[in-house]
Order: sequence, then C-alpha cells, then structure tokens
Amino acid sequence: MLVRLLYASRAAESVTPALIDAILAQSRAHNPALGITGILCHGGEVFMQVLEGGRAPVNALYTQIARDPRHRDIAVLHFEEVTERRFSSWTM
Repeated sequence: MLVRLLYASRAAESVTPALIDAILAQSRAHNPALGITGILCHGGEVFMQVLEGGRAPVNALYTQIARDPRHRDIAVLHFEEVTERRFSSWTM
C-alpha cells in the first residue's frame, strides 16, 4: 500500500544552511533504502514535507521526525493512500 503524508512543523532553533544540509544528507542516505520519496520545503522557521512510500516505512519515519528535537508544533496536514508517487525521483 502506497501512502502520501504531508506535515508541517516549526524549527526549534534557527534554521541555518548547515542544518538544512544535515537534514538533506540524512534523508538522502536513509530514504532510498526505506523506499521513501518526497520533498522538503522551508521558509523562515516553518517546514513542510511530503513523504511517500509504504504505509509502515512512512509512519515509522514520521514518528521519528515527530520525536526529533529540531522540530516543534508538528502536525499532519494530509494523509492518503495513492496509486502513484508525485516525487518518485526525489529522495527528499
């Protein structure tokens, strides 16, 4: 079962280029092995991310993200079963 999850959060600390680079490096290193694709957007202290993949891997990654101290005020905005990915070539 393929799912798509959209969430938003606020950064717990100042968003720096180094922080974004660290998040992207971690995602690029781990998401392909989990079969997860998606996109991360940020503006100021607000993040929005789409995660696509199998239900269990997406839920496990979202749970990990929700526990990450770099985020606060995290909320799921949308969750749905899908038949195809929108970000199939994006590891983040």
